[in-house]
Amino acid sequence: MVEKHLLEFLEKIQLLIARNVEIIHFDINRIRRICGIDVAYKGNTGYAVGVSMDFKTEDYYYNSYIGEVNFPYIPGFLFMREAPLMIKAVEGLACDLILVDGHGISHPRKSGIATVIGVLLNFPTIGVAKSKLVGDIIEESGISYVYLNGEKVGVKFGKYFYSPGNKVDIQDCIDLGKKGYPKVLKIADMLTKKLKKE
Repeated sequence: MVEKHLLEFLEKIQLLIARNVEIIHFDINRIRRICGIDVAYKGNTGYAVGVSMDFKTEDYYYNSYIGEVNFPYIPGFLFMREAPLMIKAVEGLACDLILVDGHGISHPRKSGIATVIGVLLNFPTIGVAKSKLVGDIIEESGISYVYLNGEKVGVKFGKYFYSPGNKVDIQDCIDLGKKGYPKVLKIADMLTKKLKKE
């Protein structure tokens, strides 16, 4: 059980982070190395893996980090559970863009885990999530956009939701989503499960 005053404090942190987001066009076609980060759990232990993959050849290498996680899962506050581990896992990796298993600005306070990591690292990030957290899906010109309070905050391709974290825009999310679920995140997911078993 997390005290109400702590959640209110964390909301203030998220609102501060949201004010520091840069939504600018990145152009994913200029990526040389793309990174993906994911976390798996066994009890209170988190197993984080950061993968750096060559965007053309798909050759990759990775870092892992194992740490204790004491903050419970609360929708909208995933960053408290996973961001510390994810940041450690991505340290030292060569990246042009980081993909995070979670949301970016498609979040009640426009500060999902991909946004938190992007702002803290001052780095281009995109959130790729398996379920919708907020907003309405509206079709426009064959694209399923996620709208929140009249603003486009993400796109849906297949069963996945892509939203800007930091230093990217909606068009970058569309360009990424059209390529299918990112292989670098599939590899990160596979490696976290393998690490957890070991």
